[in-house]
Amino acid sequence: MSSPKNAVTTFLRPLATAAVLGLTALPAAAEPEILTFDDLDVFEELLSGFGSVEADTDGEDDPMFRGRMSGTRYALYFYGCDNHTDCNNGTFVAYFDGDDYSTDPAVINDYNNSYRFGKASVDSDGDLEINYSFAFKGGITRVALDDTFDWWRVILEEAEEHFE
Repeated sequence: MSSPKNAVTTFLRPLATAAVLGLTALPAAAEPEILTFDDLDVFEELLSGFGSVEADTDGEDDPMFRGRMSGTRYALYFYGCDNHTDCNNGTFVAYFDGDDYSTDPAVINDYNNSYRFGKASVDSDGDLEINYSFAFKGGITRVALDDTFDWWRVILEEAEEHFE
């Protein structure tokens, strides 16, 4: 007569073996696509999914993008560049005419304190400026970059509504 411990071991051993074999037979997860500044064509491709976009250069001859998202013109500037390449962060900027949108300090403070992403300020011409910075030093996954661009879309839509 076998002991209860042996009966449990005899019963569980095949299940444990099957579980281990089943786990080792699972396909390996795909590695995420990591993008760097060398992948600006992918940046442009992803941005084009949100509206019009064109590559350009800024006053420092660093690459940049100009586009329109949710009907609003924007620019994407790059910083932390080494001789106009290897940039490691970016800032989206959009301007709203100060005659058409509130530039009242209380409304700006309310926006900056109420919204997690995006920052509002007034430029030297009295126009409302909305910006959003992000980093990609060491690379960023394609999924995270697409999500970053989608957050910019949300920021533009919420800002327009908040400051009308």
